[in-house]
Order: sequence, then structure tokens, then C-alpha cells
Amino acid sequence: MPDLRVPWGEGELAISIPGEWTLLPPAEPRLPPAPADWRSRLAAALQQPLAGPTLAQRLRDVHGGRICLVVEDLTRHSPLADILAIVLKDVHQGGIADSRMEIVIAGGMHPAIGEAQARAKLGPAAAGIAWRMNPWHDASKYVEVGRAGAVRAMIDAGVADADLRILVSSVSPHLQAGFGGGYKMYFPGCGELASIRALHRTGLRRGEPRALVGLEANPMRAVIDRAGQLLDARHGATFSVQYLLDGRDLPVWATAGEPLAVHRQLARTCGEACGFSQDAPADILITNAHPRDHDLWQCFKCIPNTCWAARAGGVVICLARCPTGLNEMKSMPWPLSPLWTRRLVRALGPEAICSLLGPLVRRLAGDSQWFLLLATQLLARNPILMVSPQLVADGVRFPGIGLYATTEQALAAADSLLGGGRHRVAVCPSGGISFPRNSG
Repeated sequence: MPDLRVPWGEGELAISIPGEWTLLPPAEPRLPPAPADWRSRLAAALQQPLAGPTLAQRLRDVHGGRICLVVEDLTRHSPLADILAIVLKDVHQGGIADSRMEIVIAGGMHPAIGEAQARAKLGPAAAGIAWRMNPWHDASKYVEVGRAGAVRAMIDAGVADADLRILVSSVSPHLQAGFGGGYKMYFPGCGELASIRALHRTGLRRGEPRALVGLEANPMRAVIDRAGQLLDARHGATFSVQYLLDGRDLPVWATAGEPLAVHRQLARTCGEACGFSQDAPADILITNAHPRDHDLWQCFKCIPNTCWAARAGGVVICLARCPTGLNEMKSMPWPLSPLWTRRLVRALGPEAICSLLGPLVRRLAGDSQWFLLLATQLLARNPILMVSPQLVADGVRFPGIGLYATTEQALAAADSLLGGGRHRVAVCPSGGISFPRNSG
């Protein structure tokens, strides 16, 4: 049996593929390791921006104003403490006291984190700066910066009213926005519940699903970027610090300056490194949620990222480590088996299923309403299995998805669903940041 190993926490997960099956070369991101001097390169980028003024010039323009640093949450694995130390060194040299600064963790509707978690993420350089999460549940905390297409862009008032915003984020493939990072840190990262939900409906269409991951120009990214431009036109300015991470979550490339120019350059580089080509779709796709495997919500995203590497009707096996389990997401009680659920979805159609379940999903966490439509569309295309020892131990059930404790169990189930035979198997060891370029 061919042996396969994929990242799994600090170690690896071994997978045995039946000998008569054809194992395609794993689709690994082609990101080089971060250079040993990445810190000095990041510091240099602050003084030599890709476009626009340097950070020092932006700081001089602030005068006695207020600065807001908008940063990633725990679902992103960047060495934020080290990065903030570099950024804050320049800020302090510019004569800005900690009392004039605030850190907003752009978690969108992600679960809140505690003081200890936040301080560990932000690091000692930020110890004297007040921090908070995006308060998405409290509509009174937001201001409308304008309309981005059909969406009212409601942004956290403290972020919107800052005289200088320093945006700090990684850039990686994103299932709906094409690529994460950039102005996405403001919207939906610092957005209000109703406007975030309206944003997430952008780009979804009835009927067949489509791949948006890896597309620089797509409907959701257009709304995000317009919202960011409206924010900067309303008040203050943004200095952007963005980077790509290697397999050890260290910055391979770091760029700074005007947000759109920086993001577009890194998105192109990211697309070249994380997109992969495939001669023909596989019968079985094994996609590992790494490095977006923090909880179930993040793990799900590797499925729409990579499912296009499997043929329609082929089986998608998601490897979901989920160290924090559901992380405030609620498990949905469901009487039907995954097989009968998929039959129901295919018979009635995803839109009809979403209408029936609408009242129920409103009780679920975060952006579940738009995700339900996407999930049912994908379920109509492919049977989906999930390997997660943590979720099995927790007794979790999720409609339409078979849950297994081991890869052996999931592979046997996939073989049964396909009626046996010789299968072509595609593998995405880092499905959280990978996508097929020739997707449908």
C-alpha cells in the first residue's frame, strides 16, 4: 500500500492507500521557506513601501490623532507577536504613545478570545496597548461608510474614526473572496452582523456552484475593496503590512504600503504558489484542512477550496483535526443518514433545502446561512466524508457528512460509495490554502 503523510498539528498523519488504486502526486503549495532574515526584510518594507508614503511619513501626518492596529485572530497562524514588535518599534520611534493606540482583532463573526489568548497572540511589544475583538453582535458600535454595490458597508466605529489604521494580515487563498487579507480585514473583519451576511451572499448563485477561490477579480472581493476605499475616503488613512506564510507559518514575502497595491501583488504571488494544475479530476479527493484546521468552521473551508479536484460524483474526504472542536458552533440534530440526506438534496435542490432549514440555521453560529447554501450545492455535487478523531470523540453529528475516526474507515466508505474498482486519488496536504487552477 502506498503510504502518504500529511501535516497534522505538530506532527504528521499517515495514510495507507490501497495498492491497486492510483495515487496522484500530492498538490503541495510551492512556497519556499521563509528567509532567516525575514524580520529585517519586514522592517525594510516599512521604509520602502510598494506604493504610497512610508510608515514614518504616515505617522508624521497623524499629529495628535489616534492610531488603530487591525490584526488577525487565532484562526490565522502568523507570528503576529514578532511582526507587531517590528511595526511598533517604528510607531514608537515616531513619538506615538501606547495610550494613543488601540488594537482591534478583526475576527468578523469568529468566536471571542480571552485576555490570555490575546496577549499571547499580540506579544510583549503590545502589552501596553488596549485591545478588543470586533463587536459584531452590537449594531450600535458601527457606522456606515457607504454602499459597496448593493451592500451597506457597516464598519466598527473605532476603526472608522481612527486617524491612521495600520492593517496587518497574511494573504492566502479564500473560498469566496479569492484571497484573504487586505481590505478584508475591515470588511467583514471589522463588520456588523447584517452587513457581513449581505456580503457573504455576494457571488453565490442558484443552481450549480462555482469556484471563486484564487480569483483576484470576483464579486465578493470587489465589494470588500470598495468598502475599504470608502472607509479611507471617509476619514483617516491606511498603511498596510501584508505577507505570505511558508509551511512553518513564517513570512516568505512581506510588503507594505497602500492596501490595494500590496494585496494585489501578494495575491498574484500567492496564486502562483498555491494553485495547482491537474490533468483530469480524481475519483477520490483527500483534502487536509491544514493550516486552517483550528475548529470545525475553519476546517470546512478546505472542501470548497479543493473539491474541484474531484470529478462530479467523486468522493471528497476532508481531514479535520479540529483541536478546539466546534468552538461555539452548534451541532445540528438531523434524523437522516448522510446517504439519504444527499439523495434528498439532489431530489429537491439546494435552494429548497435552504428554505426548509432557514429558521433552524438562524440559531447557528456566524455566517451559517450563506454557508448552508454553499454546502448543499457542494453536497449535491459530491459525497463528502470527514475524518476527525476529535469530533467523533465529542459525539458531533453534521447533516449530510459522514464522520469517521480514521482514514481507513473513510477510504473504505468511499470505495463502497463508488462501487469498488480502481480509483484515482488526488491529495491536497494543505487544503486550507490550496486550490486547482482548472476548477469549474
